[in-house]
Amino acid sequence: MVAIAVILGLVVAFCFGTSDFLSKGLSQKVGFYRATVYTLGMSGAIVVLPALLLGTRKQPSFVDIAVLGLIAVATFTAFVFMYRGYQKGHLSIVSPTVNSFPVFLVLISIFILKLSISTTVLLALAGVILGVVLVSTNFSSLRSSKRVSLTVGVPEAILAAFFFAVTFSSIGYAYETIGYFWPVLAARFGAAFVGLLVGLALRIDVRPFGGKLLPRLLVMGVLEAAGILVFSLAILYSSIAMLPVTTTLMGMGVVFTVGFALIFLKERVAASYAVGVMILVVSVAALLYFTA
Repeated sequence: MVAIAVILGLVVAFCFGTSDFLSKGLSQKVGFYRATVYTLGMSGAIVVLPALLLGTRKQPSFVDIAVLGLIAVATFTAFVFMYRGYQKGHLSIVSPTVNSFPVFLVLISIFILKLSISTTVLLALAGVILGVVLVSTNFSSLRSSKRVSLTVGVPEAILAAFFFAVTFSSIGYAYETIGYFWPVLAARFGAAFVGLLVGLALRIDVRPFGGKLLPRLLVMGVLEAAGILVFSLAILYSSIAMLPVTTTLMGMGVVFTVGFALIFLKERVAASYAVGVMILVVSVAALLYFTA
């Protein structure tokens, strides 16, 4: 059972982390908005049949449909802000901030669900906040302008983290009530449809693209589809005792994204950023483990 939990968690981390890394190049060439719409659409097309094989518990009620709508809107919004942050800033800075979404999950648990939080979780929460402060603040600007400014891409990353927290909270609820098929579909096809409608309404360029970029989009679609399916399998087959192991490893997709950025893009960061990234990774792992 431990081996299954570890394998599933690492597979999800690799899929999402690698897709995030590939998204930077795609966003720079076609724009973050088109990259969002077509990555979600491609992964939705790939995920339909496997998700159907997971089965459905029942047909959605009106409340369930509202939750599915929330999943679609929140997922699209999270991806838009994430890809915009990746386009503007360094992956090695933006990715750890995006993956700090468990801090918002904990806040939802405290203030909305009225759950009690242990001292260990509060310490991990404090670590996440400290890490976000370190990676989001450009301390080098203090020497030149006597004023601290936010790091490029971090505001978008914080917003993405919030909406990812809403997404995963809503998916968890939907899994319990209507099974896996409809939530998975809403998180991919539904989110892409929302992006298409908003783009047409606001006259944002949502034209299809192909050529040399199509293989990258296909790979990202496969990775995103595989990630959300394996995430579903982890919930389905991991025991309660092993779920913390899976979720902790799943949240480490940031390690793959940052690793690829440092190796292939030759990104270099200041000492304060590096310390902040390390604190974020450790704190998010602890937060995922103790709240799973």
